[in-house]
Amino acid sequence: MGQWQSQEVCTTPACIHAASTLLKGLHPNWAQIDPCTDFDKMVCYGAPEHFGEDGGTMAEMGKRTANILRKILESPNHAAAAGVKSTLSARATTEEDNFNMLRTAYAACMNVESIVNAGVQPLADLIITVNKAWPVPPTDLKTAVSEDDVEGFQTASLLLEGLGVPAFHSYCMEGPIMPDYLDAKTNRVCFGAPKLLFQGNNISAYFDPSAMSMYSKVVASAFSLTYPKISDENAVSLADAVVLFEMDLANIIAPYAQAAAARDDQGYGTIQNVTLQEIATAAPVFGFEKIIATLTPGKTPPGFLLDEPTFWPEFNNLIANHSRAAVHGYIMWKTIGTFARDVVSTDLWTAMGIEPRGERWEQCIESTDGMLRHILEHYFVLATYPDASLQAAEKMTTNVRKQFEKRISTLDWMSTESKTRAVKKAENIQQNIGYPRSNPNVRSATDLAAFYSNLTLTATHFTNLLLTRQHASLLAFAAISSPPDRKNFGNIADINAFYTPWTNSITIPVGISQLPIFHPSLPLYATYGTLGSVIGHEITHGFDSSGRHWSEDAERESFWDNSTVSAFSQRAQCFVEQYSAFQVEGAGGAARNVDGLATLGENLSDAGGLRAAYDAWVAERKAMPATWDQKLPGLEKFTSEQMFFIAYASTWCDTPSPERMELILMGEHAPSVTRIKGGAQNSRAFREAWKCKVKEPVCELF
Repeated sequence: MGQWQSQEVCTTPACIHAASTLLKGLHPNWAQIDPCTDFDKMVCYGAPEHFGEDGGTMAEMGKRTANILRKILESPNHAAAAGVKSTLSARATTEEDNFNMLRTAYAACMNVESIVNAGVQPLADLIITVNKAWPVPPTDLKTAVSEDDVEGFQTASLLLEGLGVPAFHSYCMEGPIMPDYLDAKTNRVCFGAPKLLFQGNNISAYFDPSAMSMYSKVVASAFSLTYPKISDENAVSLADAVVLFEMDLANIIAPYAQAAAARDDQGYGTIQNVTLQEIATAAPVFGFEKIIATLTPGKTPPGFLLDEPTFWPEFNNLIANHSRAAVHGYIMWKTIGTFARDVVSTDLWTAMGIEPRGERWEQCIESTDGMLRHILEHYFVLATYPDASLQAAEKMTTNVRKQFEKRISTLDWMSTESKTRAVKKAENIQQNIGYPRSNPNVRSATDLAAFYSNLTLTATHFTNLLLTRQHASLLAFAAISSPPDRKNFGNIADINAFYTPWTNSITIPVGISQLPIFHPSLPLYATYGTLGSVIGHEITHGFDSSGRHWSEDAERESFWDNSTVSAFSQRAQCFVEQYSAFQVEGAGGAARNVDGLATLGENLSDAGGLRAAYDAWVAERKAMPATWDQKLPGLEKFTSEQMFFIAYASTWCDTPSPERMELILMGEHAPSVTRIKGGAQNSRAFREAWKCKVKEPVCELF
């Protein structure tokens, strides 16, 4: 590998690139900064100048990825997209067919003139189609839903379900299928309560009369603009009825949401196995058994998973207590809310408060990714991820995981039985590195052609969206006949990594395996300090405050004994108090404290991941005594141990505005500056590398 060379300083392009990033952040007078107290200021001093406001290392990687994807999509042919000179004849090939489909989708999205000229008409046409399934006049505000409406009601719901739009429920996961949390070898359809449409399911807002008054005006405006032949007066009346329906729905959802928030079960404690007959009896109006039978033909399971089974009879009765137009209007409103971004209408976007996400090419990358993700991934892998990267990342992941296993086996606060099962769980972790090699193999043009064989796209963007959503929905439901897919990667261009408890798998995709934080020719201290610590972070998630509720077989089970749980809780409380004491600047310059409890899982994983990555790096150095870690240019004065932590901290350098910081403080991740501080305070190796007076970590668990 490139880092083991005879010269003391690494001068490969990757090393120069990484060194440049580190030097831009490093304080010019770093020797005068005490890293034991101000490591964030030492490593990230130059971030504001380098990144600008609301930027950072990860954000820069995201911009680079977007530009690569744009270049791929705007390539003249598949050979150019793959980064090679074409030596092919004019005869169509599988590669060309795949790329032409990709280019068709992107070109249709970029045809702004055509989309603007169409206005809201494509959305209005979809509303007409749904309305044909259950024709209800928008003025029928007095006739209650009856048994005569059930067939039409269910047909309209099924039509939307086929487009990946659940009208009267939500999916328990990102799609309709999830592993049975009590039987990890079996897939189930899983439905949960519907998501409310105002402010991203903001249940409390439904009890605010002024907020609901404003909401009614938004819905009325949207109806006036998209609902065919509706008068403004009727749009207002219908909107009021729809919002009242949602308010009543919020009333029955609220107690369940409050109870879920008070439990420590991440919502899984309320998911139950039910038979199709049981749900058909408890909530007949929704036709769940018809949805499952229609979308899983010949594969209908004996039962499925349902969240909060006692909720559904209440919801069933609610339908009967509202008018046909109100319930029908709710379906129309959900359709509008789902597809409003996919038309270009200044009036509609203004009415609904929709802001464009970036420039048009950025919107079309997002859209094309949603339609033909795996073909786009094919070219992204070719452009950015050579086999050397895959091999280095796989080796590093295995090494970090083994060090985590070793650490678990030495913990004195875990009982012997709990340690045995925890080690087994670590051994069982599925390592998804880089990109999918199955379902489909994104490197294989033949696999991709087979995966999308039922799709024929057009020059019309909205039509393509509907076609690809139908295709995706059918594939999603078809998974019911297969075992759970432990090798599901999600979006491999994401600048992120994941741990999935219901499959006990970690995913380290191509997107986050890029410069400046990873390259196979970088010194190992740099790659272990950056991507290695991310890998360790995801592994630790399997054992944090959430992951510990899932067994070594990826089933929902608190497999630690009471003494181990008690010891875990005592040590975890240290992290809660430590991070709760960290302060950052919020809106208006106000000092804001981090929520140490809400961010506990992430903070535990940061500490455990950093230690596992460091131990793995040390072990690999010992295994190669005749070699050494080269210096990075301009950073020769630092030891390799110090460089490990500089690389780690640099990954999290960012520049959030006070307004952005307020949003971060509402999430599950602590602000990056406190992640750097916490990492330094909780790492014995850090304190030894920088010769801190106190070597003991402030908090330690794994």
